[in-house]
Amino acid sequence: MFQGFVHPALAFGVGLAAVPLIIHLLNRQRHRPLQWAAMKFVLAAYKRTRRRVQLENLLLLLLRMAAVALLALAVARPFASGDSPLARLTEDRRDVLLVLDASASTGYREDVESVFQRIVGRAQEIARSMDGARGDRLQLLVAADMPRLVSWTAPQKALSVLATMTAPSDESLDLARALGEVRELVEKDAAGTGQSALEVRLLTDLQRRSFESAPRRDEPRDPGDVAQLELGADGSPDAQGTPLLTEQLDALSELGVRVLVEDLGPASSVPPNLSIVSVRPEGAIIGAGIPIEIVVTIQNQGTQARPAERVALAIDGERLPSQRVDVPARGRVEAVFSVQFNETGSHSLEASLDGDRLAVDDTRSHVLSVPPPIRVAVVNGARATRIEEDETGLLMAVLEPPDDDNLPGVGGLSPFDPREITPALLGSPDIDLFAYDVIVLANVASPTFTDDVSTRLEEAGAAGAAVIITAGDRFAALGELSAYNKKLFRADGSGLLPAELLRHDSVASRRDAYWRVADFDGEHPALAFFADDAYRSYLTEIPVYEFLAAEPLPEARVLARLDDEAGSPLLIERPYVDGRVFLWTTTIDIAWTWIPRAGATLVPLVHELVRYAGRRGSVERNLAPGASIRVEVAAFPRNPEVVRPDGSRRPVDGEPIELGSGAKSRWRVPEIGGQDTRVAGLYRLELEGGRAESFAVQIDPDEGALERATPSEINALHPALIALEAGQKGADRDDAANPRSGEIWRWLALAALIGLVLESLWGAWIGYRRRIA
Repeated sequence: MFQGFVHPALAFGVGLAAVPLIIHLLNRQRHRPLQWAAMKFVLAAYKRTRRRVQLENLLLLLLRMAAVALLALAVARPFASGDSPLARLTEDRRDVLLVLDASASTGYREDVESVFQRIVGRAQEIARSMDGARGDRLQLLVAADMPRLVSWTAPQKALSVLATMTAPSDESLDLARALGEVRELVEKDAAGTGQSALEVRLLTDLQRRSFESAPRRDEPRDPGDVAQLELGADGSPDAQGTPLLTEQLDALSELGVRVLVEDLGPASSVPPNLSIVSVRPEGAIIGAGIPIEIVVTIQNQGTQARPAERVALAIDGERLPSQRVDVPARGRVEAVFSVQFNETGSHSLEASLDGDRLAVDDTRSHVLSVPPPIRVAVVNGARATRIEEDETGLLMAVLEPPDDDNLPGVGGLSPFDPREITPALLGSPDIDLFAYDVIVLANVASPTFTDDVSTRLEEAGAAGAAVIITAGDRFAALGELSAYNKKLFRADGSGLLPAELLRHDSVASRRDAYWRVADFDGEHPALAFFADDAYRSYLTEIPVYEFLAAEPLPEARVLARLDDEAGSPLLIERPYVDGRVFLWTTTIDIAWTWIPRAGATLVPLVHELVRYAGRRGSVERNLAPGASIRVEVAAFPRNPEVVRPDGSRRPVDGEPIELGSGAKSRWRVPEIGGQDTRVAGLYRLELEGGRAESFAVQIDPDEGALERATPSEINALHPALIALEAGQKGADRDDAANPRSGEIWRWLALAALIGLVLESLWGAWIGYRRRIA
């Protein structure tokens, strides 16, 4: 009879109908029979009218109980579905939840009107068809990456909100998250009854990738994947859909709610669109003054080839000569621009195409950082006159480029700024270890590491510097290993050494035996160069004659091992607070290994290792729409202001935080929140008296894939989804998809009022008759 109640807890008030009955029963027990002579005549008269009096009292009692029960039901506000016997009594009241697709793809224009404008117009049409005075309620949920409930009361309030919506967001549609918000609203509406009367509509462009079988949010995703619905063996869409999407739809189905999907997208199933999906440097950026290539990738999302499309690139606002590219149907091409940055720091890139119907993906911004030279302190533990015999002679030759201006791209443009010092200077106040990114301790004797020196090195490492320790003959001396362990190793990890030194191993004869690298971590940035089969032998075929056997700490990572029976570590890395510590268990000169003799091995090994060690973690400058960022700067940030792509400004509130101390201290600017980064494009953080810092907000590269799912595919995904054909929005299909559930509380309240009136009239009539009798 009743499908449910708006206020189910109040439905228990029906039990109050028993109150008149209880009062009646209690009053009966209150009288005690008393015999007296004249009572015989009264009893005789009563026996003649008893049956009529009982019927009159019973009817009066029933009217009182019915009035209480009807009033309780009216307050609980029951509703009935369209197939209920009470359907004719229900009010034509609507409770609608509109989910508006505000993803970037809805900015696609056909003629003058965009898809998003059509979505807003359809929402306004629905709002105007509703009557707030009748009790209709309209809720608006704007869905993109994060759904936002913007209106939840009367249709008139929704109309005023819709009037302010002029453009979509630059985000993607996370349909599972949007339906999760719908689920919460539906559960609140059901209020424990298990059923909801909400009418849910999704106004969307039916972009296929919104309904695709995608990985969960915590799984990585290849940005080059083409969005598609997962099809079963028979070619029909997989009924399971995405795991999260299916979960939300199952919950809605259990609550008796189906989602009516209205197609307001373009007429074409694959709308033509050209988009820039990435702007990136080719390879690592070593430093200023070194030419690099910037690669702009263009994707043709349509089915027709696009010849001679113009691609432009601007560097820090200065536009380079454009290029023309031919983009095949459903294909990608790359436009390569050669550039050179003469200053370190952040630089902005902005690639653009000639405008088409979806403007948001015709430009793409990117911010990259050109690092300053890495400051390296090289502590030479064993000097010699010949460069081959000097402990750091070959190492310094690799770190210092030739001073020859005739060598293009080399003279004065080294990515390193090395300084060779003696071990005695480690304890000198004239040397500020905090000023260096990397500290190399090459065969430094154990007596050097006094308590003061060890403390200074540990503090520098904890502040973010990388310490590289290389072995040598000073380690191999009698009793020295225990001395090094005592001064630099602690089992709890508080010491510098990432491993406990066990023994010095050497081959019996260098003519007959040697060790080689048996295994290394080719995915590690320091050794990735050698992962290529063409260069692998440069590391794995070089002899090692002596090394220090070591037992790494549990948190240490072995990057390379030798081919001895124990598989002894050759290179070990361990994080040390904010810095890193490396142990190279052989020499960096030619005393124990031929690696320094092989320039093809030593140069890439030193360059990649020192570059990796010296690059501290930096803040990512390329964000998704709505993400927050905290920029780090070298000097105290005074009066920071964020400048948006449209030129508008807003002060950044909050207190900056000082990071580190001494010469390498930096400042972290207060967080720039997601409310300031919702629009794709280039942003600037301007500081009074300081250099402006840039960052970029980028749309999802797949958002330009406009291929649309068909209504039949959507209907096959889940029973809770009911898709309309494009342009179909009539009430006949609406009623079929969402049978109306109307309330009947007004009729119940009227019945309760009539019951009370009848009870009063009947009681008055009974009293009048009995007085006359």
